[in-house]
Amino acid sequence: MPRSRLIIRQLDKEAVGLAYILSWSCGLLITTMLAVSQVSAQVQDEDVIRVDVGLVTINVAVKDKKGHPVLGLKAQDFLVADENKPVVPQFFDNGGPASIVFVVDTSSSMLGTKWRNLMAGLKTFLKHANAENDYTLVAFADNTRLLAQSINGTELLKQLSGLHPGGETVLYDGVLLGLVALERASQRHKALVLISDGQDTSSRAGLAEIEKETLARHATIYAVGILLNQSCKTFNQDACHGKEIIERLAKVTGGLGQFPDSDELAGALKAINSDIISQYSLSYYAPDKRPGWRRVEVTVAQNVHDSLRYQQRYLMR
Repeated sequence: MPRSRLIIRQLDKEAVGLAYILSWSCGLLITTMLAVSQVSAQVQDEDVIRVDVGLVTINVAVKDKKGHPVLGLKAQDFLVADENKPVVPQFFDNGGPASIVFVVDTSSSMLGTKWRNLMAGLKTFLKHANAENDYTLVAFADNTRLLAQSINGTELLKQLSGLHPGGETVLYDGVLLGLVALERASQRHKALVLISDGQDTSSRAGLAEIEKETLARHATIYAVGILLNQSCKTFNQDACHGKEIIERLAKVTGGLGQFPDSDELAGALKAINSDIISQYSLSYYAPDKRPGWRRVEVTVAQNVHDSLRYQQRYLMR
């Protein structure tokens, strides 16, 4: 055989061997990278679980006999029990920034004076609010829309000014989307402010589902029912039912239900802002992390004259 052919055949064998080695090395590299990726993801998941699961935040409003907020309390002034087991708050805050989700009715009944007064009321709210608050905006009419998340007050007003009311009222669906958005908010101190002038007309979600989700997410709900009080007094059954629902959602979460006339919106929102600012936020790790309902009891040490408002039950998942 000519020497040139022998050289070519030898080169072919070396090329095949080199290709095999490269193929094997690439396969090993990919396998190693996948394994590292899986381990890294697992570590991240474990970190998330270790940090987040079981953290319970209770927002507490403390009032004196005249209904004025009691200020200046410290963490050691509060006694907290979870299912009758004393717990020590790991995080304590008063007057700090909050994550606030506005769930706003943009159905056709909000047109005209109501909408103008709502915009003016929100300007008053933001004027007196903590400058470090972040806001999320959910609008609902025929459907729900998450319009913005974790924005400042200026951006919130900008988003609202671009809305034009019209359509039906999927109130429950709006609240449900607001609760989902609130869970992703950055601050431990969280609140949801619902603003509507009527009851639900066409939601997929029901009231029972809303109550369950509310208690599972430790959210304080402030509900503003425009003109519902006046309409209920005129024996409007729909208005009375809407008022009852709003009061119920606010009560079980330790929030407030307000039923102003249209021109009283600014005062109602100012009162909500004052309540949020004066709240004490207590966060602790639940002693029992098994799924199920838990009852919380909060008292102020050595003071039996103050009244406390807070969410007294929550759902551990």
